[in-house]
Amino acid sequence: MLSILIIEDELPNAARLKKLLLQIDRNIEIVGEIQTVESAISWLKEHEHPDIICMDIKLTDGLSFEIFDHVTITSHVIFITAYHEYALKAFEVNGIDYLLKPLEEAQLEKSIARIKNLVNLSVAPNLQEVIRKMQYKEVAYRTRFLVSYRNMFIPVMVHHIAYFFSEHKSVYLVTEQGERYVIDQTLEELEQELNPKEFFRATRQYIVSAASIRKIHQTFNGKLKLDLHPPAEEVVVSREKSIALRKWLS
Repeated sequence: MLSILIIEDELPNAARLKKLLLQIDRNIEIVGEIQTVESAISWLKEHEHPDIICMDIKLTDGLSFEIFDHVTITSHVIFITAYHEYALKAFEVNGIDYLLKPLEEAQLEKSIARIKNLVNLSVAPNLQEVIRKMQYKEVAYRTRFLVSYRNMFIPVMVHHIAYFFSEHKSVYLVTEQGERYVIDQTLEELEQELNPKEFFRATRQYIVSAASIRKIHQTFNGKLKLDLHPPAEEVVVSREKSIALRKWLS
């Protein structure tokens, strides 16, 4: 969607210009209509600059070229005027086009099309790069943990982990075989590193794997009680998380 600011002191001309712009492209957004040099300077200092400014040259309080002395304009500028003699000056201030009144729709449409091409050329490479990165970026979830046991280090693959739990300010990793190891991470940190398709934060104390859940019991108050393997102390999922757990398992 192109955003356009109209700077024109004659209201009928401004209304006609707005009508022509919307006939050319219904998705154009007119962000403002300004009549004077002074108000244009104020507006451009206070707002993000639009894609295009359609600017008359002779305004009530002076020539619109004065605006460029006070503001560095980043927009594409189309000058629309009844006077031939300002063309050179218009291009000196980087005007993209110079259209004479009475304005013809075909001329304006050609100018808008030219600017659309310029906008697309400047944006497209960056946009394409972002899309490419999004398509090919793979999130690197943890695949193993190196745990300490007595005087040894033991690698534990994530797919052999049943659940993690916290107790007395320590966090434990429990394997499918019931082996239990202390690890130097919080459950919050583990949540960020584990694949959410495989592990779920069931309670404040437990992160469980889907494979570890043997049975789910519904309590009278809408909470869910989990039977885990290997067996664990009572794991009761709150009503708020119960819906998310069911969705995760389905």
